[in-house]
Amino acid sequence: MNIVRPPAHRVAYATSRAGLLVVAVIVCAFLSQARASDFKLFSITLKGSLTTGSQIFLDPNSSDEFRRAQFFSIDKTWGYGVEVRYRFPESDIAVALSADYLRTTQTSFIRLSNRQIPVDDGYRVIPVEMTGYFIIPFSGEVIGVYIGGGGGAYFGRRIYRIGNTEAPSIDQGVGYGIHVLSGVTYRLNAFVQLSAEMKFRDLQFNSVNQFSSPQAEYGSTFVQVSTQPFESRVHTDGMIFQVGIVLEL
Repeated sequence: MNIVRPPAHRVAYATSRAGLLVVAVIVCAFLSQARASDFKLFSITLKGSLTTGSQIFLDPNSSDEFRRAQFFSIDKTWGYGVEVRYRFPESDIAVALSADYLRTTQTSFIRLSNRQIPVDDGYRVIPVEMTGYFIIPFSGEVIGVYIGGGGGAYFGRRIYRIGNTEAPSIDQGVGYGIHVLSGVTYRLNAFVQLSAEMKFRDLQFNSVNQFSSPQAEYGSTFVQVSTQPFESRVHTDGMIFQVGIVLEL
């Protein structure tokens, strides 16, 4: 039987290609391990936020559909917060717990005895959220891209004031909802990154307020008000833009 052998130069070429492939696999594995080990497990993010749109429904439990749907809009709500994140070792998965503080008021006026009386209306809320993150695999050591989502509880109250007299909240609401987000990070050094996020949060809660006196005061002017409790609902459905500084531990 005749055995046909490939030319020697082909054998050498195939051997060199196989060797290069083995070396490339080893280098990629080493770089992947090095990349995973470069990331710290824990990080703390200090952030500021802007919510683009909110509504306050004035009579959410009314039997009349028209009254139930009445609301006024608030265009911008500024806030700030902190987040603690844990990234699972040698993976692109992370979880985080965060707390924010949002407060906004909007001023309108009512006319009484040829005098303008200011009316401040708004809300304050503390969202406490749990988020799961997925770091996109093509993220590098300088630029990172991620997506995430989760749920949270929202502790809030409505702020309502006529002149100098406020109707305090007598039943602060707790709402529950979900959120989704995407973001990018830019690494400044081994321990500090900058982050920018776009987020959608379905935030709702109810608040019951009540004037303690039948008169609201503004200087020497008095406005007759009801002392009956009134319930309202706060809902945010705008986009949230967040920027922050990430400190890796």
